[in-house]
Amino acid sequence: MNRFTKYFCCIALIALPLSCASFKETVYKKHIPPTEEGTPAHDPGLVHPQAQLSEQKKNIVQHTVQSLGLPYKWGGQSPESGFDCSGLTSYTHKKAGIIIPRTAKAQFNKGQFIEKKNLQAGDLVFFNAPQKKGGWHVGIYIGKGHIIHAPGRGGPVTYGDLNHPYFKKYYKGSRRYY
Repeated sequence: MNRFTKYFCCIALIALPLSCASFKETVYKKHIPPTEEGTPAHDPGLVHPQAQLSEQKKNIVQHTVQSLGLPYKWGGQSPESGFDCSGLTSYTHKKAGIIIPRTAKAQFNKGQFIEKKNLQAGDLVFFNAPQKKGGWHVGIYIGKGHIIHAPGRGGPVTYGDLNHPYFKKYYKGSRRYY
């Protein structure tokens, strides 16, 4: 190595940690994005009345709704890092005192079978993920045919409508853990 290359490498090694230390990671304090008229957040009857929900279901739904707008992060399991689909479901259930498996496939295999017509707020809804061979996707049912899920790269935690053609086509089943 010549003298210039050694000098440049030394400067880079000193500057790199300093630049990383000054980087501020975005902390998402406002979890609920603004919504438009007619979206689920404007429907006060969307989620079952709180009096009808068990404490565990209330906690699951509360933490699910608070996660709206958080970024998608593959492998993410917290509001600070962001969520993938099964990270969101395991996080919200853990907040309710329920430990469930980490992956969507394992969650599907371990949960109590629920027929689609009997879904309740807090239940997990599973789908095939055709973009990945043998892939799985999961969301949390919040009532009136709607789920909240972490849809994938580039998309924040958001609402989904079970009547949407995608969800109808790839619906795999539902499970309950409370």
